[in-house]
Amino acid sequence: MLDRPYVEKAAESGERKLLLLQTDPWRYLTRSVLAGMYLSIVLFTYWSLIHNLHDVSFGKVIASAFFGVGLTIIVFTNTELFTSNNMYLAVSSVEGRTGWGQTVRLWSVCYVGNFIGALIVAGLLYGAGVLAELPLDHALYVGAAHKVHQTGAVIFFKGILANWVVCLAVRLALRCKDDIAKIAILILVVFIFLYLGFEHSVANMGTFSMSMLGNGTITLGEALHNMLYSTLGNIVGGALLMGLPFAYINPHEDVPRQ
Repeated sequence: MLDRPYVEKAAESGERKLLLLQTDPWRYLTRSVLAGMYLSIVLFTYWSLIHNLHDVSFGKVIASAFFGVGLTIIVFTNTELFTSNNMYLAVSSVEGRTGWGQTVRLWSVCYVGNFIGALIVAGLLYGAGVLAELPLDHALYVGAAHKVHQTGAVIFFKGILANWVVCLAVRLALRCKDDIAKIAILILVVFIFLYLGFEHSVANMGTFSMSMLGNGTITLGEALHNMLYSTLGNIVGGALLMGLPFAYINPHEDVPRQ
């Protein structure tokens, strides 16, 4: 089948990720930390664009399109993002390349690494005085407050939608033969989840860390409320809605036509 080689490619990627975690855990953790840092600095730029372009007709379009740069950097620097790994490890596990217990372990380490990276960038912005300079009505603070004040069910379903879209971007990028096409598909597809306001757990790590270190009003408990449901939703969206169907509809052998 047409997509079968790309299933194999995703499964092999998941297997390599697990092997790195098993043989060199600190190197794997470092890759995860860097992914969290890359995404968080792009995220801060996104919130700044949302704020500064608030009165511009296509301001949200511009800001949402820019966010895809974060995933592009992660893909091109070979770093580790929890949400895309929801798809990769689901494919490798259903293909028998990795075990589900190993998958959960890798997801956990990657999640912690991404969070450390988000904290580092938030701390650097705080130390540079950037967060203190933001007005109380800055989009970062307003956005963080909106995120935490949603119900758990709403956050969960937005989390499903967010990572379904993110992993769709990663899946499509697997088919791209050249870097320009890969960059274009990552930016254009990731635009969807940002523009529609879905919930991405790793992006929220950065948003909440920056908000709490700055002049935001959210509490730790409110942030954890969002993180719980957005993370669970991301797993469902990446693994169940993208990873498993990706492998299932592209089996090892063609089914004879009736």
